[in-house]
Amino acid sequence: MKIKHDKKESKFIFKRNGFAMAELLIVVAIIGILVDISIPIFNQQLEKSREAHDIYTMRAVAALALDYYYSGAVTKEGAEAIGLTWWNDGATNENAAGVYDPTTGKFVPVRTGVEKAYGKGTAVDGGMTYDMGNRNAYKNDADYTDAVCMISIYPKEKHIDVYWKKKDGGGNDFIGGYSNNKPLFSLQLPVD
Repeated sequence: MKIKHDKKESKFIFKRNGFAMAELLIVVAIIGILVDISIPIFNQQLEKSREAHDIYTMRAVAALALDYYYSGAVTKEGAEAIGLTWWNDGATNENAAGVYDPTTGKFVPVRTGVEKAYGKGTAVDGGMTYDMGNRNAYKNDADYTDAVCMISIYPKEKHIDVYWKKKDGGGNDFIGGYSNNKPLFSLQLPVD
């Protein structure tokens, strides 16, 4: 604060440099309100990007699975030659299955062949949806952080499923649930 003497009127004039305490408190309150509003929006956008990463991974895996299908992964010998596991229940259900390994860009036969889980989406709903016709491909309020992306190629049923499973889980630990040993949430591609 500066003090100046006015000789004409014989009085002192006080000049302030800076803000009063009330003004500072108002500014701090406004900043607090803005932060309080922006953090949930930021968290939702962050979750949306995690979900977009998972959906992008599914689409990339689907493209690779189509290449594998047309390269001969429709028989036991063909599937095993390119690193997939062949499943046969003795009836009509035959399929080649594998786990996508992002470090190599290829499939491995079992989940233990992948170094770590790479799913990003958490149980918070970021609002992303990815539907394939009448089928949901991605459950956006499920936790994918301990999951890996997998494929199943069904040559007799003429489709490929791309889905997520827990990396260190047992048989039917599909993210989003399952029915008849098949995922409820998967990217299902028809093939010729």
